[in-house]
Order: sequence, then C-alpha cells, then structure tokens
Amino acid sequence: MDSGWGDGLVIGVLSPFVGGTYYGRLVAGVTAAGASRGVRTIAVQALDAAADVTVTGGNPAFDEPVAWRHAAGFVVLAEAVTPTYLVRLIAAGKPVVLIGHEVPEVACPSVLPDNGAGIRQIMAHLAGHGHRRIAFTGYLAATDVAERYHAYRSAVAALGLDDDPALFLTATDNLEGGITWTADEWRRLGADALVAATDRNAIGAQQVLSAAGLACPDDYALTGFDNIEVAAFLRPELTSAAQPLDAMGDRAVELLLRALSGEAVAPGPHRLPAVLVPRASCGCTDFATALPPSGTAGARERLAERLGATLPPTGIRPAGADALAERAVAATVEALTAAATGGPVGITALAGAVGELFALHPAPEILRLIFRAIQEYAQTLPDLDVPGARRVGECVQELMMVLGRAENRAQFADRRHLRSLISTQYALNTALLYTRDTDPRDPSWLAATPASAAAIALRGPDGELARTPGWRRTPGPPIPSGPTTVERFPPAELIAAAEPGQTIFLVPARTNGSDHGWLALVDTVECEVEDGRELPNQCAALLTVALDLREQEERLRRSALSDRLTTLPNRTSFLATLDSAVHAAAGGGEPFALLFLDLDGFKRVNDTLGHAAGDQLLVRVAQRIRACLRPSDVPARFGGDEFLVLLPGVTDGPVLAAITARLTAAIRAPFHLEAATVEIGVSIGATTSSRHPTAEQLLHEADAAMYRVKGAR
Repeated sequence: MDSGWGDGLVIGVLSPFVGGTYYGRLVAGVTAAGASRGVRTIAVQALDAAADVTVTGGNPAFDEPVAWRHAAGFVVLAEAVTPTYLVRLIAAGKPVVLIGHEVPEVACPSVLPDNGAGIRQIMAHLAGHGHRRIAFTGYLAATDVAERYHAYRSAVAALGLDDDPALFLTATDNLEGGITWTADEWRRLGADALVAATDRNAIGAQQVLSAAGLACPDDYALTGFDNIEVAAFLRPELTSAAQPLDAMGDRAVELLLRALSGEAVAPGPHRLPAVLVPRASCGCTDFATALPPSGTAGARERLAERLGATLPPTGIRPAGADALAERAVAATVEALTAAATGGPVGITALAGAVGELFALHPAPEILRLIFRAIQEYAQTLPDLDVPGARRVGECVQELMMVLGRAENRAQFADRRHLRSLISTQYALNTALLYTRDTDPRDPSWLAATPASAAAIALRGPDGELARTPGWRRTPGPPIPSGPTTVERFPPAELIAAAEPGQTIFLVPARTNGSDHGWLALVDTVECEVEDGRELPNQCAALLTVALDLREQEERLRRSALSDRLTTLPNRTSFLATLDSAVHAAAGGGEPFALLFLDLDGFKRVNDTLGHAAGDQLLVRVAQRIRACLRPSDVPARFGGDEFLVLLPGVTDGPVLAAITARLTAAIRAPFHLEAATVEIGVSIGATTSSRHPTAEQLLHEADAAMYRVKGAR
C-alpha cells in the first residue's frame, strides 16, 4: 500500500444500489474524490440484494447502523434512507451530505444538479425550433422529477407556450416500462414535442409512439434527461441534459471533509449545472458539426475557442482541463503547420493531446466537434509546394484514422468487459448453485470475480452476526472470523485491503424474505451496467439464494431422517446410526447398549380418546424419553408406539439398569392431555453390542427381550 494512503479516515456512502450508470457514477465520484484526499470509502446498499430496479429511492425499512464504527461521516444518495435515519446519523456525530435530493426535516448540505436550468435550456431549445405545444412525461413521486416538472411549468409560462395541464402524461417509474400511456392518448393532446423526465422514459415513449407509426423527429420532437450512454447511440440520437455526476461526488466529499474538520458547513443546496446536449431527436440536423459564429479573427484563437467549447461547463470542469485544451491547440497548430511546410509531423503527439481532451467529455458528438474545429483550422493553412510537404487534409485524415482506431479499441475493450461480466456471472452461478463442494459461507468463491478481498457476516437464529473467515486475493493480514455487529462490520482488516481507486462494498444478503446478514467485498465501482445489475449486488443475491438452498436441503435431509410427529430420528436414520455404532464397536471402538420400548395401553387411549389424543401422547412420550437421556444418547421412533434408544458407552450393569428404570418411571407417570389425563405403561427390552455382531441381530434380541418383559407381567 502506498505510504500515506488511507491512514485512518473512512467515509460512508448510503445508496439504493452501489453500481450502475447513475448510482455507480456517483459512488465512483465519491470514491475518487476521497482517494485523492487519502480517504477510503465504504458504500452501503440500502436496498435488498436483487431488488427491483424500478424502485425509486431506498428501503424504508432500512434502519441498521451499518459501518457506523468505521465511517466518520456519510454521503447519502437519492433518498437511500429515511429522514429518521438521517437524524439518527447526525445525532451520533456523523456529518451528512446529501446528493440528488433534499430532506426538509434535516438540516444538512445537499449537492444537486440544477434540474431547473437543464429543463429551461431544453424548453428554450425546443421553442427555438418553433414548438409551441410541448408535453411532459415523468414519475412525480421522485423528487428530482418533480423539480424538473416544476421547471417545465415555469418555462411554459416564461416562453409564452401553450399552458395546458393536460399536456402532462404520468409515468409509473423512471424506466422505459414506466411509460404506460398510449399513442392514442398522445394524439389527443395535439402536442408537437415531448420532454421526458429521464432518458429511460424518453426511450420508452419513443417505443410506444414508434409502434403506432409516429416517427421522431418528423412527427414530434423528443428530449430526455440524464444523458445516459445509450442516448448518443439511439436512432435518432436523443437530445438530453447531462448531470455532472462526477463533479457532484467530488463536491459532496469536499463538503463532508470540511464538516469533519470542524467547519460549520451551511445546510441547503449546492447546485451544479446540468447542460443541454442537443442531438437529432429534437430536430437538430447538424448538431455535431455546425460551429457557431466566432467573433475571433485569428485562426489559432478560433481553434482555442472551438476546443474550449468542448470542455465540461465552468463549475464542474476538473482542474487542468483548460491546460489540456491549450495543449490540444498547440499540438494541432504544430502538427498542421509542419504538414503545410514540410516539417516533421507529430501525429502521435496530436492524437494523444486530442484524446486527453476528448476523455474529459467522452461523447460521440464531442469527438465530432473536435474534428470539425481542427478541420476548420486546417482550411486556413495553404498547401505549399515545398519538398517534403504533406497536404494538410491528409494530416487531418490520418489524425481521424488514429483516433478512430483508438475509439475502436475502446469499444472492443467495452465488449470484452461485458463478456467478462457474463463469464463471471456464469462461474458464480455454477460455483454457488450447482457445485456441491462450494461452501457459500467461505467467500473464496469470489476469486471468480475481480474483487480483491471479501468477508461475510452471517445472521444466526438469535439475530446476532458472526463473521466467517475472510478471503483476500493477495498475501496480507488475515481477515479473521468471529462475532461482530452491523456497526463494526466490515472488519478493519478488510477496509485496510482497499487500494486507491477501490471501494469497500456492503450489500445485504437479503432477498425474498430471507435475511442471512451482509456481504462485504473490495472492488472498483461498476458503472457500465444498469443500476442494480452491478456485481456486488448480484454476488449478494447469489449468496442469499445459495444459503437458502443449503438450508432447504438441510431441512429436507432432516425431514427424511426424522419422525414427522415427534421429531425424533426415524427408523431409517436410527438404523444408519446403529450400523455405524456396530462397525465401530467391532473395530475396538466404544461399546453400547440398545433399548427397545413398547408402550402398554396406548391402543386403549387411541381407541377411546381418538387419534389426535394418541398423537399428543406420542409427542409427550418422546419428550420424556429425551429428558431421561444423556446428550450423547440417541432416541428414535421405530414405528407406531415403539421407540428405540442407543446408549453409547453403556454395558450390562447398574448404569443400564438405572436408565431403564428412569425411563419406565417417567413414562408411567400421568399424562395431562387436552382430552383427559391418562396413564400408560412401557415394556423395555435391552441388549448390548458385546452380545451380537450385527445390527439386525441386536434389534432382534432387543425386540425379543422387550416381549419377555411384557410377557412376564
């Protein structure tokens, strides 16, 4: 571990999910911001493993103080926990910063995207295209969607657009399936544009309208919000508003660390700008290549202006971004000037500079804008007829080919990553659900994943947690087993195993009513899958299912080997135990005695009081037999009113006689049943392992001895 990295301070993140395109990017932003300041991050999932991805916010029932002993403060995402939980956190001395929502009942800072500004940009853009009757669809139960809707209403009034309450179409959640309204309902509105509260809602709306023969943007304009990755690859490409998710995580960590240092951080919102990303779905036909007019006369200055426009907005622009833009300008001027004058052309250096600039805002339209700016600059340079000179256009084409190959490599890496996730999921399914040798309580099965360390805290019948031995991929201090609490989990040894850029994930091993405790693992945040489909969540779900299956198998095994009525071992189970004892004794092992019990008078009770009373009597007899025996003794119901008892270490003599007498007295004592008080007797035959070499012979002798006792009465 690097010296000085993570020397003690740990912060927590409470999130509905701990990965995915939205929650994952926020968690990754918090982790990166913490790591840059020498702080480790524990990300706690509030929702159950494999929870429905349509759930908005966290689990209202979540109230466990998970990792409170480790985390000095918490960043809380998107209503992951209730206001009551937040109050408890603050009362425990844990500063809280919210991301993506506000809680009026709790005075703490919150980092928010400027939803209103994003919607106002969208509305002004649509109005600029000539749209007057603009509808809105969204799930208003989500606080950020409600904020976007209010901004939409304000923009309608401010822009003088058609103000008709009927232009609101309800969505049932924030995903594609939340669009349950029909194309006929849309047609009745007479709207010419639709603002969807989320990109997923926009995709769902386009699917509904496309199925009815309506084409976007010819028949209607469409916009979304969130600028998810797929938005740039739809047909038509989806106009959206980008949330500054990485910057939101960084700002939240900054505020939290200021609070932890003792500074009084003012409660209330800290807003970061959401930015319009115009694409074809709103009707823009040349959005990726058209450059606005420039008042700058110099070609180099215009190039700097153009490339600077591709940077993230001021306020969320990372440190050093302007320097990267200037480096790209300098590399462009140097390479293209060299191409025009016959000097050495640094295409590799230019591609590297442009690639770093693109990485700040990696969207297809940004790459095209960069190319267009470079082409515009190239057009200002003449092709000189000098020895060794290359045409400037050829140089630009070569640059496009180099960056295109780099983009192809990146796309190939994404495909490999997705294939790797599928392979990992298959390996986990096989190991946990189909391989009998895998013990799900041993976290070493996580070696099939990219995780570097893991620990499991299992919940016992009394609700208490106990850690199983941990696992780590590389040598290091062992992660010990032992009792624990939710406050102390995960163990300090697991937290110390996290390297810069890694997050400690805590996901409940709880699904479909089963609650087995918690899974903790160290890994990087997965941002390339849908929220709720990230590997830590899937691992916890599989762990829960595997433990459920093991418990079910154990119950079935016990059921197959137990008497249903008395819960004593049944005939099959007892015969296996007896056979093992016979073989052990024959090999010089411990001797034993065998008792055969037959109830006297049981048939009379059954006949006079009924089978229910007879069953109750058998249960009471089994209880008394257990009470008379030592922990090592094995009682069983052999069938009907017959019982057997194996007595390890007992031979002929006073001990055997005492046990027999104790059983006889206990069974002869009155039984107070629901129907009546009854008395029965018992005949007990005994034999020992020294007398007969086989289990069958021992049973025969014990049975014969029982009948001799019964006949002597």
